[in-house]
Amino acid sequence: MNLSVNEVYKLNEVKPGVLVLSVALIFGASGSIGKAIYQYFHERGSRVIGVGRSNDSNLKAYLMEWIAWTGSESQLNQELGIRLVDKKLDCVVWAQGMNFNDKISSFDSTKHLQMYEANVVFILKSLHAIMGGNFLAQNARLCIISSIWQNIARQEKLSYCVTKSALQGLVQSLTVDLGREGILVNAVLPGALDTPMTRSNLNSAQLENLESATPLKSLANLGDVAGLVHYLCSQDNTGITGQFIAADRGFSNARIL
Repeated sequence: MNLSVNEVYKLNEVKPGVLVLSVALIFGASGSIGKAIYQYFHERGSRVIGVGRSNDSNLKAYLMEWIAWTGSESQLNQELGIRLVDKKLDCVVWAQGMNFNDKISSFDSTKHLQMYEANVVFILKSLHAIMGGNFLAQNARLCIISSIWQNIARQEKLSYCVTKSALQGLVQSLTVDLGREGILVNAVLPGALDTPMTRSNLNSAQLENLESATPLKSLANLGDVAGLVHYLCSQDNTGITGQFIAADRGFSNARIL
C-alpha cells in the first residue's frame, strides 16, 4: 500500500489545517472502553490509530484509522510502517481483553490459557513488535487497562482475577526495563462502569448495592476511564510511572457501613 504525499499529510491532521499534538495507538479500539478512549484522544487533538481483530468496514469508517491485526508481529510492523512514515508513537494503550465466569470447580485449563493469552501475552507480543520496529517515540507513554479485580476477588471470576493480577508484574517489569529510555508505564483499573451492558446484566437491586457502596454514590463511567488514560499518556504526566490507578469512584477502597 503506497500513499501519496497529500494522503500522508492528511493522516497527520485531526481536521483540515490542524496538525495533531500526538500519535496514539489503541489496541481493543472496537470495545466500549477502547472506543471511548479513541474518541477522547481524537477530540483533544491526537491522531489515533485503532487496532483489533475485526476487519469490519463500518468499524473502520467509525474509527477512521484502523489496523485489523492478525497476530503476526511482521504484519503489525508493516501496517504501522505504512501509516507512520516519519512519525513515532507518543503513546500506546491496551484496552483489549477476554472475560468469562469460572471458579475452581468449573476450571478449564484450555480456556484459562486462552484468557492469559488475550489479557497478558497479547500485550507483550504487540509491544515486542512495536519496539522491534522502532515505532515508539522518545519518552513515550504506555497505559494498560486492567481491572480493580486484579487486587480484590469477585465470585466466579477465577481466571479473570488471575490474569489481571499478572498485569501487576508486567507493568512493574516494563517500568524498570523501559524507564532508562524515559518511557512511562501505568495501568488504569476500572470497576463496574455505567454502560448499557452493565445495566442489562445487573438487576436494579444489584445496581443499587453497587452505587450505595461507592463513595460518590454513582458508578464510574467511560469518560472517567478515558480522561485518566489521557492524562497518564500526556506530556503533563512527567513522573507518574509503575502505578495502578483505579477509576471506580472510590469503590475498591471503601467499606460503607
